[in-house]
Amino acid sequence: MKKGIREIAERVGVSKATVSIYLSDNETRRVGEATKEKIRQAIDELDFRPNAMARALSSAKTNIIAILIPYNGPIYRSTYLDELLSGIQSVLYPRGYGMLFMPTQGDSSPDMVKNHLETGIGYDGYVLFGTRYCTLEDMTHNANLLLESGIPFSVVNMPEIDLDIDQVIDVDPPETDVPEYLIRLGHRRIILMTGRQEAPETRTALDNYRAAMEKAGIGVRESDILCGDYERDMARSLMIKRIEEDTDFTAVYCYSDTMAAGVYEAIKSAGLSIPGDVSVVGRNDSFFAGLMEPPLTTVRRPIYETGIRAAERVLRAIDGGAERRKVFLKSTLIQRTSTAPLQIK
Repeated sequence: MKKGIREIAERVGVSKATVSIYLSDNETRRVGEATKEKIRQAIDELDFRPNAMARALSSAKTNIIAILIPYNGPIYRSTYLDELLSGIQSVLYPRGYGMLFMPTQGDSSPDMVKNHLETGIGYDGYVLFGTRYCTLEDMTHNANLLLESGIPFSVVNMPEIDLDIDQVIDVDPPETDVPEYLIRLGHRRIILMTGRQEAPETRTALDNYRAAMEKAGIGVRESDILCGDYERDMARSLMIKRIEEDTDFTAVYCYSDTMAAGVYEAIKSAGLSIPGDVSVVGRNDSFFAGLMEPPLTTVRRPIYETGIRAAERVLRAIDGGAERRKVFLKSTLIQRTSTAPLQIK
């Protein structure tokens, strides 16, 4: 039976995309010399003869950037994603590029990315997302898979990864430290509502929260740490349960505005007021944050600009004239009327 690109990729231990890149141009700089030599050996051993039509298709420029989000759940309800994609689109479309969501299947984030690289073809570049279901190890592994493929890509929504890649990272300067901000307002019992327990972003939030509380000499209670999975309904349910157990807290920091909306509902349904009884802070500064009642204090992340920079890095890589680099963008704290100094009753 005639051997194909899949068999070569399996023998060498790389993706089909990497083999396709080499076959379309054996002088390419997108594949390392050591990998090229292994591919050449595999071609000889398998007596592979590439189909001329397939080679033509693999080398064609499609002007399509694939948006790769390793997540099996619904993604179209995310205001964060909407804003970031708008930023990507604002750069790609004027340059004549389109973007496509790539369906991913698998039991884990690395499986999903590997599956796509093995079956996908015809994309000029990728924007790779980190998701709530990715560990830091998963994110690093996924970035490595794309790096080995030789296809231009950029990475968003991940902590800084120790790889030579194009990555856009938003950072929180000291003035956006929400636990410290609430402590300065006099609050001592502060609930932290994070996303998914295993996610790197949750670890960062917990570390910052514990550090601020310890610095202020305030003990951390495990009952004050809740994981709302970035979902409004789950955040509301957790908050209702926490209020039923005790109302000994005076502030809540939610790691997304969507969860803050659920917390608002729970607090109001219990007959408590914002910020009279409980101050609430969100994160992202979603389009609805300023429309909430009262308007939500939140950390404004540079989401739209992140999309712009991610698209710019991919296009520069496609043009072949830019070194890979990390781009850091700063968040800001937007103070509205959902927070107030603690009122002694």
